Amino acid sequence: MRVERTPDDDANKVWYLRQNRLFAEATESEVSGNQGIFTMCEMPRGTRVFDLGDTTRVVYLVKRGAVRIARETPDGKDVTVALLGAGDLFGEETMFESAPRATVAVVIEDALLCTARAEDLFALLSRDPALALNVAKLLSGRLDDARATMEDLAYARVGDRIVHLYRKLAIEHGVAVGGGTRVELRLTHADVASLVGSTRETVSVEIAKLVEAGRLRHDGRAIVVPTEEMA
Repeated sequence: MRVERTPDDDANKVWYLRQNRLFAEATESEVSGNQGIFTMCEMPRGTRVFDLGDTTRVVYLVKRGAVRIARETPDGKDVTVALLGAGDLFGEETMFESAPRATVAVVIEDALLCTARAEDLFALLSRDPALALNVAKLLSGRLDDARATMEDLAYARVGDRIVHLYRKLAIEHGVAVGGGTRVELRLTHADVASLVGSTRETVSVEIAKLVEAGRLRHDGRAIVVPTEEMA
């Protein structure tokens, strides 16, 4: 269930928009002048933001929380392709094409999102080259991440892939704790398996080995990446 925020939250909306990488280096007046095309909404954990085949042309900016982007393989498996948090943007493909969604987006941590119609955001980018460049940088970063993931899948052992994944998540979604960084995302072993190209059973075994070796730590249900692994 989506809970839309009221117009009285406009000042809050501008603050959140300024934290997004789309508006990197934009002035407050520039953000304020364009905030009208965005709607803020809260989505609880488990909400499906959009499904495979969805034709709604909407772009999403993550203000708080986390969203999982997944793709379905020909044999029906659900494979996680990205984990997004505050400052990320998704659904941007609808600005450039009208094809149905090829992925699924699910909220995995209670989220506050800003939504905009694809045509409105495209018009904004057309008027402001700096914002268009920010989108290009975001997409370029995702390509770099995809290349790094492919290299991991090709050459790295499963344990090393898991450590690399949690190191990346710690940088993007981590909180400093004694002796390391706690990953503030609740991932199942199945989620981790789909991200590192393995099976849930193998991931469970490998995480136990990594914890025993001190390369990862448990903090309740969360994972902590030790400081020495963050270097």
